[in-house]
Amino acid sequence: MNSASHIVEVLIPLWSGYVAVVAVFVTAPILVIVNDRKIVVGALAVLFLFASLLFTNVLATQVAGIKLIVYIIVWTLIFICVQQKGWNYTDHSDEVYGLVLSAQTRFRIIAVIMVGLVGWQLVEADRLPFPIVSQSVTLGATQLVVQGLLLLAIARQPLKIGLGILVMFTGFGLLYSAVEPSLMVVGMLGVVDITVALTVCYLELLWKTNTQE
Repeated sequence: MNSASHIVEVLIPLWSGYVAVVAVFVTAPILVIVNDRKIVVGALAVLFLFASLLFTNVLATQVAGIKLIVYIIVWTLIFICVQQKGWNYTDHSDEVYGLVLSAQTRFRIIAVIMVGLVGWQLVEADRLPFPIVSQSVTLGATQLVVQGLLLLAIARQPLKIGLGILVMFTGFGLLYSAVEPSLMVVGMLGVVDITVALTVCYLELLWKTNTQE
């Protein structure tokens, strides 16, 4: 048991820094660009895992573990919702024909790059109204916020809109936890995340019923 906890103590600092930031930089744009639900659900799982690791920089490890449990619950709800709705998405406007990307996909890629650069510049210029605990946490949190806002702005499906809200809240939670790292705040944010996930699942299934009528 002691050896296992020692391994965890060694691995968390290795994976909770810029490795987690790179994972955020990769997975958050996937949620924006891709409509394949299998890829989206997989990317969401990876994003939640590394976001939980980022939380270990601003919260005690045990409290960050609560965030991981919340994200597991949220991801499970999303997975069940997609399982009920179906893994196929009928909008073919973002298909890839050979090596040619559709106009919608090209627009999303450009938008992801632009908002990513905006988030990067906000961190570099030190214009955020939050204390910078570490460069990696602030950079990862900012990218989560801006990419979540982008997804919220351009998505049409209730599922993708909800994912945008969840990603944005994850980034905001990282920034706010640096200001108020209390267990009560973590619990309240966790309740909000689960409530959003339940609402999104309900609206997604309702959207399916309405579109099939």
